[in-house]
Amino acid sequence: MYLKQLHVHGLRNLKHIQLSLSPQVNLFHGPNGSGKTSLLEAIFLLGRGRSFRSRVLNTVINTQEQVCTAYGLRESAGISTPIGVSRGRQGDFLFKINGQQIAAASALAETLPLLLLNAEGFDLIGGGPHYRRRFIDWGVFHVEPRFFPAWQRYQRALRQRNRALKEGGRSAAAFEPELAEAGMLVHRLRMDYLQNFMSPLGERIRQLLNTDDWSLDLQRGWRGSADFSECLTQQRERDRRMGQTTEGPHRAELRLKMGGETARNRVSRGQQKMLIAALVLAQCDQVLERTEVAPVLLVDDLAAELGSEFQASLIAALNTYPGQVFVSALEMTAAMESLETGRVFHGEH
Repeated sequence: MYLKQLHVHGLRNLKHIQLSLSPQVNLFHGPNGSGKTSLLEAIFLLGRGRSFRSRVLNTVINTQEQVCTAYGLRESAGISTPIGVSRGRQGDFLFKINGQQIAAASALAETLPLLLLNAEGFDLIGGGPHYRRRFIDWGVFHVEPRFFPAWQRYQRALRQRNRALKEGGRSAAAFEPELAEAGMLVHRLRMDYLQNFMSPLGERIRQLLNTDDWSLDLQRGWRGSADFSECLTQQRERDRRMGQTTEGPHRAELRLKMGGETARNRVSRGQQKMLIAALVLAQCDQVLERTEVAPVLLVDDLAAELGSEFQASLIAALNTYPGQVFVSALEMTAAMESLETGRVFHGEH
C-alpha cells in the first residue's frame, strides 16, 4: 500500500502541485518556506483529516484562495483508490473516498494509515498523558476491529454520565453499566496491544539507542478494585462534586522510563527524538505484522536535533523500512547522502 500520486491546491504556500511518488523513500529538500512541511501536511490530511500544524483550520488555506484541497491516489494490490480532502473558509473539512463523501475521519485512517515523526513528537515524551493515549490508541485502532466501536461507546456513555453529574448526579448511575462495560473492553484491548508491542519496541530501541535499559507500562486510569464498575460506584459522590467522571480509561497513562527514570528527565533532546522514532517505527512494525499493511511514514526535518551518528542510525532504519516514507530536510548533510531515495523533490522547483 502506498500513495501513488499527490495533488495539492491552495494549501498554505502551495498554489497547485502535482507529484508522482515513489513507493519507497520520497525526499523533499530545500530552503525554509519552500513548502516541504506543507507537502507532508497535505499527506497527513489525507490520512487523518486534520492538520498536524494548527488547530485553526483556516490557516491551512492559502491567503489568496477560498478552498484548499489535497487529493491522493492510493495503490494497493493493483487497485487504485482516490482520496480527497478539502476545506473551505466557511465550513468543515469535506472527505471523499472513491468519489463517495464520508462523514468520519476514521475512514481516512483505515484507507491510508500513516504516522508522523516531527518536532511536535516531543510531546509524546514530555507532554500530557493524552498524547501517549492517542499514540497507543492509533495502533489498537488499526489492529483490533473491536476497539473503535468500544471507544465510541465509552465516549458516548462518558458524555452522558458527565452531563448527569453536572445536573446534580441523580441519573448518573443509569449510564454506569454501559460506561463500565465499554471501558473495560477499551482497557483490555490496549493491554493486549501493548503486550505484543513490547518486542518490536525493544528491537527498535536497541537499533537506534543501543540500550535495553527501558520500561513501558500502562496505568489503567482508575484506582482500587480492578472492576471499573465498582470504581464508578465508589467515586460517584466525588464525581458529582467535581461535575465530571474523574477516573477511567480516559485518564490512562502510558509511562516510558529509561534507566529507571521517566524518559523526559533521563535523556537528551537528540536521544528523545531517537526514542520517539523507535516508538513510531515499532508501531509501524506492529501494524505491518498484524495487518500485512505497512503504514506510510512521514519524517519532517529529519536532521533537526540529531548529530551525525544519530542521523546515520535513523537513516539506516528508514532505508530498510518496507513501507513508503516521506522525508523533509533543510539541507543535504553528509549522513543524508546515504538515504536510499526513490524520488527527490527540491523545494525551489
